Order: sequence, then structure tokens, then C-alpha cells
Amino acid sequence: MAGGFDRSAPVWWPWVPVLLLTCLGLALVTSATMESAGLGRQAWMQGAWWLVGLVVAVVAMIIPWAAWRAAAVPLYIAALIAQLLMLALAGTALVPVIKGQANWLVLGPISVQPVELVKVATLLMGTVLITGVGFAAWKVAHVFLALAVAGVPALINMKNDLGSSLCFPGMVLAQLIAAGMRLRHLAMLALAAALLVGIGVALLPKEGPKSYQYKRIQAWLHPDQYALTEAYQTERAITAIGSGQWLGKGWAAGDLNRLGWLPEKHTDLIAAVLGEEFGLLGCLVLVALFTALAWTTLAAAAQARDPAARIYLAGWVGLTLGQASINLAVVTGLMPVTGVPLPLLSYGGSSLVAVHLGFGIGLSALRAPRAQGA
Repeated sequence: MAGGFDRSAPVWWPWVPVLLLTCLGLALVTSATMESAGLGRQAWMQGAWWLVGLVVAVVAMIIPWAAWRAAAVPLYIAALIAQLLMLALAGTALVPVIKGQANWLVLGPISVQPVELVKVATLLMGTVLITGVGFAAWKVAHVFLALAVAGVPALINMKNDLGSSLCFPGMVLAQLIAAGMRLRHLAMLALAAALLVGIGVALLPKEGPKSYQYKRIQAWLHPDQYALTEAYQTERAITAIGSGQWLGKGWAAGDLNRLGWLPEKHTDLIAAVLGEEFGLLGCLVLVALFTALAWTTLAAAAQARDPAARIYLAGWVGLTLGQASINLAVVTGLMPVTGVPLPLLSYGGSSLVAVHLGFGIGLSALRAPRAQGA
């Protein structure tokens, strides 16, 4: 059908892994925050945020894709302004410094993390740019222009939240690859990124209050020397995962989880709770679910009539899997510690709602008719 929605396309399949991952996350948050009197407050809040996320996803899906495209530039500009305001207000009651980072906006009893919404705005902006008239993903200048869209919010956010900053380039790179970016350009970017990382590490302060990033790298390279300080989270996480062995200790029966020996267990280290309570089998199921999320989303995108839907969803998959990969790499000690929630599983309304918002926008794009001239 030229003007309608092709219901033979598998556009609803991605809902299955999204719902399963969120259910798994709710079960793990419940276990990690369970109190002697029953369910902890975080478990109830996570369930409430899930309902909010579902509503947001449905509303975002109903809004026409044309409206999302038209709003991309204003939303992106507003996102950059919000980031600059967060920097300006860092250390105040509105943006307090928590564990050395000022990335939370406190509005009375509610705390939100604006960077999660900035990711969605950047994803939209990247889609509009890459699918615009005259853009060619095989041209180096155009590639750098698209990367600048991700680079600006990443650089602004880097001071207060390095982990989230690492998520921005991946989403736009996924969009560029979907748009036909040449592999040699990708290889050149990888070499350039490695060089920049090396220079950045060399320039990090080695002493003083601003040396925490350098110490995290040293803790990653020499975990035994920092077992009680910078490497403590990773050491505890690896111990918890290893103690789960093949099948785990059972839901809410993990020793390290229940006795409070696992830090950040309901947020950044939620995967360690999974490993302790459900073992290697549970970890493999987690990887399988994220793989299914990527496969079903990209399969649905392949059925889209508007090429912008394919570009947008490729970026959404790159963002979601990229963030999941960073989180799991930190938990298993494959990269230095940096705070990034595990999408759909970690406790937190900002992340959960933002992931559902991005997902709903993608479904809106899938429903769109073929763009003129496409």
C-alpha cells in the first residue's frame, strides 16, 4: 500500500525484546533493593517509570514522523542549551555534585538526568542531517559534519559525565554506516580515535583532586593495587558474577547482593546481580536479548518505506547496544570504570523513559509513508 502502513512487515517484533529486557530489569532492581519488610522504594519507582515509559513510547509512535523531523533542529538546539546550563549551575542546589559528577537536575523530590534526552535529540538531528538533500556518507567532509553533531554534546558533557559522552559518537557512526559510509573512512576514524585517546590519557592530571580519571585507568591496568579504592566496584562485580557459576544462586539469594557487599548494585552494576543470581546462563540470556533487540529492530527498519527510518533506527540500535557494551565492559573489567546505566535494566527513570522515547520515535518513523524523492 503506497500511503498506508504495511502490516506484513515485522515492525512489532522489537517490542518483544524491549518488554523482556525491561521485565528482567524490574526483577533485578527488585532483588537488589529488597528490604526485610518487602519491596524497596526503588522497585516501586522502577515499575512506575516503566509505565511512564510505555505511555511515552506509544505517544511518540502516534506523533507523525514528519513532526519529529520538523522538531529535530529546535530539540537539538534546546538540548545543547540545557547542557550548557547544567555546566553553569554545577554545584548549586539544582545541579548538585554527586560522587564527583554534576549531571543530575534536582527538581524537588524528582531528579532527572538531562543527558539521556540529549541523546535522543542528537539521534534525531543526525537522522535529519544524514538523510538531507545532498548529503553523501562516502564523502569525508560530510562524515565529519555528521560526527560534529555528536561531538558537540559529547564534548560539553565530557567534564561531568565521561561515560555518557562515549555513547554519542557510536550512534552517529551507526547511522553513517547504514547510509553507506566507506570502510576505509571508518578505519581512519578508528585510528584517529585511538590517537586522541592516547593523547587525552597522557594529558590527564596525575595528582590532585582532578586526577580521578587517571587513577581509574591505573586501577584498570593494576586492579590489585587499587582493590579497595578505584577498582573496588569492578572487583566486587567480577567476584559476584564468578560466584554465580553456571546457574546462579537464585533470585534474591545472592550473598554479595543481599549483604550489601556489591556497590551500585541496582544502577551501574545491575549485571553483576544477574550474574550472581542467574549465573552464566543468565548472562547468556541477557546477551541473547540484546542481540534479538538489534536484529528485530534492524529487520523492521529494512521494511520501512522512508529511508530516514532505517537511518534513525540504526542509530538507536547503535546507541542502545553501545551503551550496553560500555556498561558490561566496565562490570567485567574490560575497560576503566565509568558510570553508564545498562539500558532497560538499570534503575533510573531518566534512562528508562529516554530509551522508550527513542524507541517510540523509531516506530513512528516505521509507520511513515515513503518520503518524496526517496
